[in-house]
Amino acid sequence: MKYFLSGLVAIGLSIAATASFAADARNVTVVNETGYAIKFLGFNAPDDGLDEWENELDKVLQNQASTYVEFDEDDEGCVWNIRVDWQNYDEAVLWKNVNLCKFTALRLRYDSGTKTTSFVAE
Repeated sequence: MKYFLSGLVAIGLSIAATASFAADARNVTVVNETGYAIKFLGFNAPDDGLDEWENELDKVLQNQASTYVEFDEDDEGCVWNIRVDWQNYDEAVLWKNVNLCKFTALRLRYDSGTKTTSFVAE
């Protein structure tokens, strides 16, 4: 009986440890398939307004490159605004109220015919 209880405690601890190390549902891989380099990639909560951004990139995100964005435990909610700034252009792209908990990857795309930047969520 002593070994049985020890086994149950060990299983319980391993389940708790696994849950604490699980990836945050908002963490996302961003893949640049636009044909242009990106110098700024930012996420902010809709309640933060559109003036508060932090760059998630350590360096310029080249075309066909990707980056993994991890959210802090202090961050709350699934819905976020996303901003992209191009390396050689003064324009920015903004998507509002994107539910990051519904996918694990964003493939950024640019259509030169319509001059529209979009993303495909996976």
